[in-house]
Amino acid sequence: MIIRLAELPVTGDWDFCMARAVHSVGITPKPDVIVFPELFSIGFVLDKIPELAIREADLKGHALSKAALEHGVSIVGGTLPVRTRRGIINMLPVWDSKGQLIHTTEKSHLFRNMGEDSVFTAGIPSGVFSINGITAGASVCYDLRFPELFRRHALKGARIIFLPAQWPEPRIELFRSFLRARAGEAQVFFVGCNLGGDHLGVRFRGGGGIASPAGKMLKWMDSGEYLRDFDVDLNEVDRVRDRIACLEDRRPEIYGV
Repeated sequence: MIIRLAELPVTGDWDFCMARAVHSVGITPKPDVIVFPELFSIGFVLDKIPELAIREADLKGHALSKAALEHGVSIVGGTLPVRTRRGIINMLPVWDSKGQLIHTTEKSHLFRNMGEDSVFTAGIPSGVFSINGITAGASVCYDLRFPELFRRHALKGARIIFLPAQWPEPRIELFRSFLRARAGEAQVFFVGCNLGGDHLGVRFRGGGGIASPAGKMLKWMDSGEYLRDFDVDLNEVDRVRDRIACLEDRRPEIYGV
C-alpha cells in the first residue's frame, strides 16, 4: 500500500488550501491513500472557525469526496471544523476511492494551551473502520499523548492508525517518538501527518512520518512539494505479532480502572 503524506502549510485562505489539497490527490504516481494534516484548510484561526465551520451533511459532497472518486484514491481528510448539535467538532473524515464517506472520528482531547476549548467541543472517538480492505483506526494530534485510545483500536483489529496533527517543530522529535512508541505498543503502523510551513507565528515544517509495528520510521520518496510517499507492507504487522505476542500477553485485571 502506498500512503502519501501531504504535509501542506495553511495560508488562512480556505479555498486556496482546499484547492491545493485536491490537486495533491491526483499527482502521479497516485497513492492508494493520501493523508492531510489537522485543520489544513483554516488552521487555528479561532475567531474565523465559527463562521467557516461546515455541516456534517456537507461531508458527503465535499471537494475531497469528488477528488477521491475522480482519482481512485482513498482520503484521510485531515480535520475540518464541523458544526453539530453538540457544538463545533474538530472532525476527521475518511473517504474511500469511490468518494464515499466511510468514517468520521472526533478530536477527543482539546489542547487548552492554545485556546482550542474556547471554540471546539471535545469529541467522542469512533471505533475502527476498513480502508482499502485494511482495518484501521484514527485520532487527532493531542490525542497522541493518550495511549489508551490506540490500544483500544488494536484490540478491535486495527493494523494501521492515522493521526493528522499540528505539532510545532521545536517538539517534532517528541512527536516522532510518540509515533514510534504508539506503533510499538499496539504493534501497528502509525501514520502521523503534520502541518507544513509556519502558522500564527509557530514553525511546523512537516516532519511527520510512518512508524512500523517494530517502532522504526519508514523511508519515503518525494512526490512533490510537501508530498512524501511511503510503501507500507501490512504483512509486517503479522510478522511482528508472531515474534512477540504483546496483545495476547496483556493482563488487564492488574491495570486498574
